[in-house]
Amino acid sequence: MLLVRAFRPALADPGWFIGSRVLAGFFLTAALRAVARHHALLDSLGVSKVGLMVGGPLVGAIVMTLAGVAFGGSVGGAIGDGMSPARVGLAARFVLNLMPLGTWAAAYFGSQLLRDQRAAEMRAFEAEALAARNELNQLQAQISPHFLFNALNTILACRQSPNDIETITQSLAKYLRFLLRPTSTLEPLGSEIDALEEYLTIQSFRFGDRLACRIECDADIRRIPVLPVMIQPLVENALKYGESGDGRRLEVSVRAFREGDRLLIEVGNTGRWLPSSPAGSTQTGLHALRRRLLLQGGPEATVTTAEEGGRVLVTIRIPLDRRYALPSAPVETLG
Repeated sequence: MLLVRAFRPALADPGWFIGSRVLAGFFLTAALRAVARHHALLDSLGVSKVGLMVGGPLVGAIVMTLAGVAFGGSVGGAIGDGMSPARVGLAARFVLNLMPLGTWAAAYFGSQLLRDQRAAEMRAFEAEALAARNELNQLQAQISPHFLFNALNTILACRQSPNDIETITQSLAKYLRFLLRPTSTLEPLGSEIDALEEYLTIQSFRFGDRLACRIECDADIRRIPVLPVMIQPLVENALKYGESGDGRRLEVSVRAFREGDRLLIEVGNTGRWLPSSPAGSTQTGLHALRRRLLLQGGPEATVTTAEEGGRVLVTIRIPLDRRYALPSAPVETLG
């Protein structure tokens, strides 16, 4: 009944009713926007933007209702009651003024809050991406001393074979150049595949017959841009944790291929999956890789692990959408 009486003036003069509320809402939101921009004033008053969005229409409706009562039918009608105070109670006047003002303020500040939220999410995303990029740069600058020591020891072990020394030295130089070069956000998959071949060449001289390596990469996907230094840590972990120490041959395989609208990269090795321990395992590296893929490829870019038949397999799945469009530039080689 209260709502019926409150909206009865709109039936008598709908043009003036709508126009007056639009005008009142415009001035109200203009005033609230001016207040909302003064963060120091809001902090001193202890009011948030949500509180301003709720309290502003309430105050505005109260002021309009009191003005209607004070000025009677003439001013009250201009404000929108259209009837004498004796026939329309304060509650009906208040509802009449609050509903359009509240709708107007909610629409305006709601859009502002959504815009601010999206801006904050974008800033957080950019900050996280920058932190991940800085972390990657630091990791690339920290070459494993164990790898260098092992490579140098391998060179010394081949001192009677100049050809082997030349092969190892060239592979080491190309691999170090790959690690220490300035990186982009995305790089062709073929660049890292070439670097892995140099890395495994060095390791093959170190392990000898105890290591068997295989890299399979379809030629048509070598140009697909991916995160830099994405596969190498997985191969390094395969060599580190796959070696049994009992003299059995370690088999390491890298396979990259397209499956529908996804790029799949599989890194496998013989051995068992090691549980997480304080001594260190692949869990930290896998977590970092998952975060990097999430930032670049979204939730559809995943890293999964499996153990079956005496082999450990890590699979990277990357959606081939606009973020991974094929580049037109030729792939840079390590030669």
